[in-house]
Amino acid sequence: MNDQYKQLMDMQSRTLEPLRIFAGVAADAIERISRKNYAIMGDVMEFSTKQVQLPVSSESLTDITSAQTAETNAFVEQMNSRATEYADMAQQFSSKVKETSESISASFK
Repeated sequence: MNDQYKQLMDMQSRTLEPLRIFAGVAADAIERISRKNYAIMGDVMEFSTKQVQLPVSSESLTDITSAQTAETNAFVEQMNSRATEYADMAQQFSSKVKETSESISASFK
């Protein structure tokens, strides 16, 4: 009976091992995406705060408008950079999943 139980446990371990490996990949992806989202929330908060403060920073409408335009352009560039970072991250995740899948497939051969 103990041998059968040990065989069952070994079989379950081998069967669930790929899931454990993919769970590690998924946990890494979730952490990196969450950290990137947190950074973007900080960017949005900083941009919003600057936009709120600009109208009270000057009496001249032209100065205020110019400052708002400059801040908006800088924010757009920053968001474009963040979008590129997301695309790079997605490519890295795809490569990691492919590498992990190939590794797991090779272990079953």
